[in-house]
This record gives sequence, structure tokens and C-alpha cells, in this order.
Amino acid sequence: MGESVRIIASGKTGKFEGINKEGKARVLINDKILLVHSTNLEVIPEKEHFPDIHEMLRDENKHKTDTSPIQIKFEHTLDLHIDKLAPYLENELPARILEFQLAQSESFIRHAIDKKYPHFTIIHGKGQGVLKQAIEHQLTLFHQVKITFSKNGGGAVEVWL
Repeated sequence: MGESVRIIASGKTGKFEGINKEGKARVLINDKILLVHSTNLEVIPEKEHFPDIHEMLRDENKHKTDTSPIQIKFEHTLDLHIDKLAPYLENELPARILEFQLAQSESFIRHAIDKKYPHFTIIHGKGQGVLKQAIEHQLTLFHQVKITFSKNGGGAVEVWL
């Protein structure tokens, strides 16, 4: 939670605040919560998001009275590019590579669920979209997956459990 997101239809930006009971994303914009379907959201890379100075000062003042421990944010990412994942398979048949990538992503998803990661990212690449479609289908098989966001111009998916 707290990730910067953009509502695709309106271009408005805000902070991801979780998921409601109906499965819609809760997005905080100008002190108001908007409910948005996940297909209408995209995560804004940190370098692209420039917060308003007044918003930053307001947030800073809120935290001054907060004495709770600092939470460290861990990033959990799986890169399915075959040259990164298993370079020794680069010359294999595409079907064999896809089978290996899907087995690795399933294992990664199960691990994330077992370790109770709040979210993780799977980089599938842009390419022809075969792997992307297979990953999207694979994610629908896990009831623990609450919401997904397209990242990096469609080359990755962020998954929230």
C-alpha cells in the first residue's frame, strides 16, 4: 500500500490504499477515496512520480507524532527473460522455454503466498504477448491474488495478495 498509481481513464494520480470487499482498488486522491477497477490502474514508477510539496509537508507533519517502528519495504521480483532466468536455455525451442518460464513463475507465486508477501512483481517482457497472457491466466488460478497492475509499459505485472 502507499504505491503511487494513475487512473488510466482520467489521468488522475493518487496512492493505492488497499482493496475493498468487492475487489476494487481504493485510491486516495485529494483526501478522498475513489474505488477503481484494477484494469483502469497503473503503477507509477517512483522516478516518474513527483509529489506535491504541500502533500509532502502534510505527510511529514503526520509522522512527527507517530512513534510506531519504521517498516522496511522489501521488493520481490521475478524476471522471466530467459537470458536472466536460465541463459543455458536461450537456444531451446520456444515451447520448451515457455514451459520453463511458467513453471518458474508458478513456483515463485506459491513461494510469495507461503511467505505472505503483500505484493510482488513478475517481469514477462513486452514481446508478442504470449508469456504475458499465460502469466495473466496463471494468476487467475490463485484465489489469494487480489489485484494486478500493469507496470513498465506493459512489460511486467505487479501482484497484490
